[in-house]
Amino acid sequence: MTLNGKEGIYFISVAARLADVHPRTLRIYEEEGLISPKRTPGNTRLYCDKDVKKVKYIRFLTQEKGVNLAGVKIILELMERLGEWEK
Repeated sequence: MTLNGKEGIYFISVAARLADVHPRTLRIYEEEGLISPKRTPGNTRLYCDKDVKKVKYIRFLTQEKGVNLAGVKIILELMERLGEWEK
């Protein structure tokens, strides 16, 4: 199953396992506007490979570099403006 024919899509439990986080962490990141998973008509979250990669980068910033979520949001916004991170 793919979103664009090239990427895998994952339910929250699988995406959380791939990114090595708790599913609640994914919900928090979404609430904070850091990630935006697709939704099914039934409102189930679907995460693509890019979402998992972004979560891993967020974990790197928070756990290894000590950046808080507000700082992560600014970093991601700047990266998107510079074209270094696809929306």
